[in-house]
Amino acid sequence: MVWVRYTANHNWVQPGFTIAYKAGMHLNVTRDCADEAVERGVAVKTAAPKREKVDGKKAE
Repeated sequence: MVWVRYTANHNWVQPGFTIAYKAGMHLNVTRDCADEAVERGVAVKTAAPKREKVDGKKAE
């Protein structure tokens, strides 16, 4: 799984299903999906977002 941020709308089409990703989404997708989106220029690979601590403050 790879974290990506979509810069444009993208439909990932597979036999039996299609997933529609909207521009601005930042999420974890399969490596095949990420590679296809980056190759088409509609997404960029990113780092995973920082998690928050239990007290609500960002982890350092």
